[in-house]
Amino acid sequence: MLRYYLTTYSVPLTVSLALHLGLVAVLTLGWEPRSPEQKTIAPRYIEAKLVELKTQTTKRATTKKKPNIVDLTAKKLEQDRQKRLAEKQRLKALIDKKNADDLAAAQKKALQEQALLDAQRDQALLEKERLEQLQQEFDDALLEEEGLLLEEEYTSEAQSYADLIRRRIEQNWSRPPSARNGMRCELTIDMVPNGQIIDVNIKTSSGDAVFDRSAVAAVKKVGAFPEVKNIPIAVFERHFRQFSLGFQPEDLRQ
Repeated sequence: MLRYYLTTYSVPLTVSLALHLGLVAVLTLGWEPRSPEQKTIAPRYIEAKLVELKTQTTKRATTKKKPNIVDLTAKKLEQDRQKRLAEKQRLKALIDKKNADDLAAAQKKALQEQALLDAQRDQALLEKERLEQLQQEFDDALLEEEGLLLEEEYTSEAQSYADLIRRRIEQNWSRPPSARNGMRCELTIDMVPNGQIIDVNIKTSSGDAVFDRSAVAAVKKVGAFPEVKNIPIAVFERHFRQFSLGFQPEDLRQ
């Protein structure tokens, strides 16, 4: 096996060993590289003006930008101030809106309460008017009933006085020869509250002038009816201030 390796790799090993020995020799003995041949180059001269160079230098110096230095503390303070201002404005807007809403709600409530009071007042007025109307109708009905009763009473009383006046006239009547059964005339008599007769006229004739004149003469002969002054004034004004009286004696001939 060893013999195989020696036979196969002998040449490469020999070459490699020779290279390493040569390298060691070079390092040991020193080796200076050959300097390249230097060529001399003639210098080129550039003509420049100092004034122009200074001008350009000055110009560059003047146009140089200053560094932009930002004060972060001041910027943060300004941002905080803006935030506080915005928050303050927001709170103020909320308060103003709440106050406006509260005012609107209060005004709406006040209007509703006033409308309710107005409705209650109107209802109370209507109820009052209704009750007053009912009371008036009741009073009118009561007065009418009382009036009817009073009128009935007055009519009855007036009739009794009318009968008295008729009898008194007939007692003072002088029957004319031409009077016959069924003759009747109607008289209009004016009188004052003390019973004094102030006028008498024929309202409806009997057809016999003598009979009519005899009836008028009988009333004038009576002159006054003292009983009338005892009549209530309301009865007198309604029935006896001026009244009509039918005159028809019962004891006339056939």
